[in-house]
Amino acid sequence: MANTGETRKVDDRSPLREWSEKTLGRVEYLTYTALVVVLMLLGFLWPRMFITIPTGSQGVMYRYFAGGTVTDRVWGEGLHIIPPWDHLTLYEVRLQQKTLNFDVLSDEGLNLQVAVSVKFRPDSDMLGHLHRDIGPDYFDRVIEPDIQAHVRRAFGDRAAYEIYSSANDLMLELRRIATLGRDEPGDGEKEKPYVQIQELELVDLELPEVVLAAIAERYRQEQLMLEYRHKLEREEAEAQRKRTEASGIRDYNTIIGDLSPDVLRWRDLEATSELAKSSNSKVLVLGGATGSGSSLLFNVGGDSTPASAAPASAAPASAAPASESPASESTAAP
Repeated sequence: MANTGETRKVDDRSPLREWSEKTLGRVEYLTYTALVVVLMLLGFLWPRMFITIPTGSQGVMYRYFAGGTVTDRVWGEGLHIIPPWDHLTLYEVRLQQKTLNFDVLSDEGLNLQVAVSVKFRPDSDMLGHLHRDIGPDYFDRVIEPDIQAHVRRAFGDRAAYEIYSSANDLMLELRRIATLGRDEPGDGEKEKPYVQIQELELVDLELPEVVLAAIAERYRQEQLMLEYRHKLEREEAEAQRKRTEASGIRDYNTIIGDLSPDVLRWRDLEATSELAKSSNSKVLVLGGATGSGSSLLFNVGGDSTPASAAPASAAPASAAPASESPASESTAAP
């Protein structure tokens, strides 16, 4: 009897246990399924809801249920949480630089290859209007065609051979590119530029070979002209020097012709003294000249002392035996 009661009790508890076990299994299944779905949705919506704006950039919001593009506000750097149905577009507002290469035509129709460098940055206050009116690819849509037209206009007004000579004027002309501004400002709004073009520089310029040869030939001819001009100036200076020298000689001869005989005799003695000091002179006899008044004998074989002083001092000694030695008298006679 006891065994029968225990068996009946166990049988009464079996359906409840089965139901609880089935219910618990269903709850666990639903919980795991919901967790997986949430994780999948979170992984899919994370990049649309959690937006990180990096340094040097700003964002423009597009609200799907609230009027589209927001033009009166921009989102700054950092983490932003937005609804998944909205979209945040990022724009770099730092100074940017790009190099453009294209062909232009000169005034004669010659093809010139030009490379220019442009530095620009979008205006932060106008990002909403820029996104709504033009879009993220604003450089390819507007700035590049505008720069090409401006450069072609600047080069098309000049001949190819004048480009190098007017390089400064050309650079000034390139920097005068108009700022990309709004065409239709709103009511009460002041017109502002979408993008500020801060600098436009000429990086490279390739001219045709015929133009390069013509420029080189022109430079060579200019150098030849400078050389000829220098020669003419030098010859004129030399001619002026010779005229001045001839005028001096003429004045000298005129002055010498008016001098007294005493001054001429003094100049004669100076010239004789200088000649006697020469190392290749041996014996020099001067005298008997008309109007000189004296005879001079220079013995310059060993030294430059005039020899006329020695005979003058020896004259008293030779005068005593003059009567005894006829030979010495004949030798001393002038």
